Amino acid sequence: MENTSDPGGASARPVKMPFDQRDPRDPDPERTDLTGVAPLRLAEIRRRVEVVKSYLAIATPDDHARRTHALALGLSVNQFLALVRAWREHGRAEAISGAGASRGTPRPTGPRNLPTESKSAAREVVAGLGADVSHVDAVAAVEARCHALGVKAPSRSTVWNMIMAARRDARGVEGEDGLVVSRCHAKLPVERHGAVTFPSLLLVVDSGDGSVLAAAMEDDDMAVGIVSDVIRAESRGRRVLIDMDIARNSDIGVLADVRCVRPSAARTATAKALGRGFGSIELIYQISRAVRPEKTLRSRKDRPLQPGDARDVIFGQLSAHNAARGAQPPIVSWLRSATGSRAAA
Repeated sequence: MENTSDPGGASARPVKMPFDQRDPRDPDPERTDLTGVAPLRLAEIRRRVEVVKSYLAIATPDDHARRTHALALGLSVNQFLALVRAWREHGRAEAISGAGASRGTPRPTGPRNLPTESKSAAREVVAGLGADVSHVDAVAAVEARCHALGVKAPSRSTVWNMIMAARRDARGVEGEDGLVVSRCHAKLPVERHGAVTFPSLLLVVDSGDGSVLAAAMEDDDMAVGIVSDVIRAESRGRRVLIDMDIARNSDIGVLADVRCVRPSAARTATAKALGRGFGSIELIYQISRAVRPEKTLRSRKDRPLQPGDARDVIFGQLSAHNAARGAQPPIVSWLRSATGSRAAA
């Protein structure tokens, strides 16, 4: 019978130790599929899976092995064995406790929450007006509908969030058929050089269908070259709206039908095409008004992403965003050799 006594309580501090034993039953011990794991839980779940695999590689684990592996994760033996059972049963990282796979489920209603009738009415109004509706017009229409129904109207910020969500889900801007090039930030905390920041993204967006043609993270040396190539291949006489700071560092500004605008104007055009962002990634259009990156780490299990993980998450969400619009994955600077423009397809 297994001894499941707690070696130091559920709050025991993790200890550092190497886990270099591998489970021979694992077909690919060096690569763990982290599909479905919440981005901010990637580091913690990768660590948990590594320790669980090390434990399962022991032919006959004893009490000492159970206690040692549990302590390495700061868990009780019972909690650790629950992870082991989940891994044995499902074999997927998203099944591990703490993976954050259930994030995004609706919050329970309460006295401080807006009535469901109010939200439903507001969404119907915004949907009827279209994603290009102005904030002022949307608020007035929502308030009128809610007053007629005798329910509390959502706040102006809630209505704005609904508009931005509608723009994110819409397939481009009605009546628009051009490209928008700008820089914004992804609301993903990334650790670089000992600091946690929101990474900047250079995006080339097709305002006609809302797809993202190309992306570069931070100050990638290949970014400007990629933008030039994509515009030449994809514009085909369509209007190109570009951040003047980006154009200044390239020869894009001399191309026909290219209009250089202030960075804020380029970001506004991007927000009109993408809304709050793409997939599960929220975009920050005014970094000076954003919360501190550390504030997004709301759980002790949350960890900032490493740049490589951030690029994987961003590319995955961009690809899903484009797929929903019938478009191919974007060209990204960090995977340029593995992707190609739609014009070349």
